Amino acid sequence: MLAWLLPGAGHWLIGQRPRAVLYAATVLGVFLAGLWMGGLATVSVYGHKWAFLLQVFVGPVALGAACAQHLAQQAVGAGTAAPWLRAWVSPPPSPLVDLGMTFTLVAAAFNVLVLADAFYLADRPTEPETGAA
Repeated sequence: MLAWLLPGAGHWLIGQRPRAVLYAATVLGVFLAGLWMGGLATVSVYGHKWAFLLQVFVGPVALGAACAQHLAQQAVGAGTAAPWLRAWVSPPPSPLVDLGMTFTLVAAAFNVLVLADAFYLADRPTEPETGAA
């Protein structure tokens, strides 16, 4: 569960700290780069249901982005949103929006592999050290 809450936390817990930092930086970096490119529209429960099901595997970061998108969408609908927020919530059709969606999905798919690796390594028996005394 901890490995899903924060990418790389499972590896941190089993003592593989450098790998944990690398995985966390990669998953979160790629996901946030996708948000930066495509705006909040890339993480939408209503607009992209099937994509969101995969994006949830990034963890609470994706859920937080979806909540932010929902709240911002309500502000846009009520006419109280700032112009920059309107552009970020519902950007005009652009290849960057599609690329941002792709980045968030790649981050989610990679985190599924990170989760599987953490479960495998945690379940693997430790081997005794061999060496000459």
